[in-house]
Amino acid sequence: MVDERFRSRLEDELRHRLRPLRGQRSGGPGRAVTPLELLYDLVYVIAFAAAAEQLAHQVGEGHVWSAVGAYLFAIWAISWAWMNFSWFASAYGNDDALFRVLTIVQMVGAVVLMFGLPVSFESAAGGESPNNLLMVVGYIVMRVPLIALWLRAAAQDARHRRIDVAYAVTITVAQLLWLLTAVVPLAVPVTVVAIVVLASAEMVAPVLLERRIGRTPWNAGHLAERFGLLTLIALGEVIAATVAAVGALTQERGWSLEAAALVASGLVIAAGFWWAYFLIPSRIVLERWPSRTFAWRYAHLPMFGSIAAVGAGLRIAAAAIEGESLTVFQIALALAVPVAVMIAMIFITWSVLLRSYDLTHLPLLIAACVPLVAALAVGATAGRGTLDLADPGSVAALVSVIVLVALCPVVEVVGHEAVGYTHTLAAVLRTYEQADARERAQAAGGD
Repeated sequence: MVDERFRSRLEDELRHRLRPLRGQRSGGPGRAVTPLELLYDLVYVIAFAAAAEQLAHQVGEGHVWSAVGAYLFAIWAISWAWMNFSWFASAYGNDDALFRVLTIVQMVGAVVLMFGLPVSFESAAGGESPNNLLMVVGYIVMRVPLIALWLRAAAQDARHRRIDVAYAVTITVAQLLWLLTAVVPLAVPVTVVAIVVLASAEMVAPVLLERRIGRTPWNAGHLAERFGLLTLIALGEVIAATVAAVGALTQERGWSLEAAALVASGLVIAAGFWWAYFLIPSRIVLERWPSRTFAWRYAHLPMFGSIAAVGAGLRIAAAAIEGESLTVFQIALALAVPVAVMIAMIFITWSVLLRSYDLTHLPLLIAACVPLVAALAVGATAGRGTLDLADPGSVAALVSVIVLVALCPVVEVVGHEAVGYTHTLAAVLRTYEQADARERAQAAGGD
């Protein structure tokens, strides 16, 4: 006789009929990430790559600051839409037919937003706002399905109805305001201020809602896995960008010392940051103290942007080797800045997660940044002229810069494995003991 539980599980795998959104288990270990969530992540990482491609192109054209502004706007829109869906899916993701369809619609929105990126970067380079109707439409398409999903959850989960409705209303209002920023003719400074204020309000709203109304049944362990997997796939995009850039370079010029250094460094940077990121005990800590999830997830916003920007830096270096008019110092900046942001965010995320500001980690952070400072120094001493591959000194400077930048995550990993892990262990155990003591004191007071 077939076990009924086995039969029910098999039916759920084979037939995605409508199922109620009753909320997932909010405490303890989270459910496994679904194939749909992985597909969703892949689409959004492609959007990261598209933004990085535009950043590299505009920097190569000399529009550095406008490109950085447009890039930050694009990365925020992509990352925030992803975070909002992941928040809902952690609480209510039941993988039924309607949930799947509405998730795929969000992917369509990400693709639409990607088509708006070239316009955004070109507008910023021309002194105009990076906001444009195509990008906003894509962003709205990414967000509107969530309104339907939150309302569906409110109808089927009476316990969390108020907070679910609050999320639906908040997202609706935000989308109407985003649409106004794109269709109402405003001066560029006013539009930029409106974008910053609206983006900030979107990030503050969930914190206020969950503190005042109550939290939705999201699972901290599941979120830790989701964020870790997106970080992993984004690092994979760095490898893809390296291979694509160097592949195009070698087809035109053949293999050279600088091409070999570039591909090796791209792989080392990606692998080093993968190692360093997963040295942070996110899942273990968040499952024990889920209240730390909000600050931890916001720390990932600049982290996602810096990872994609590393890919842009590698593209810029390859373009310079191909003949783009860039100095060695400009190449050093394009590589060192995103790597520095990423290494800083790893330390900041550690501190936010553990609520510990262990000054013993400061020497390790400084040591990891030493190769970056050396890379910038080499670039500065290479002269103001553009990269000249016929000049052995210029080539040596370029290779030195690339190798030094790649050493940064290596220093971090080696330092943490040798020394830093003891401080992480001590910080987690100290927090555990303090929390355990408070719980015992509260229990004794209740008695």
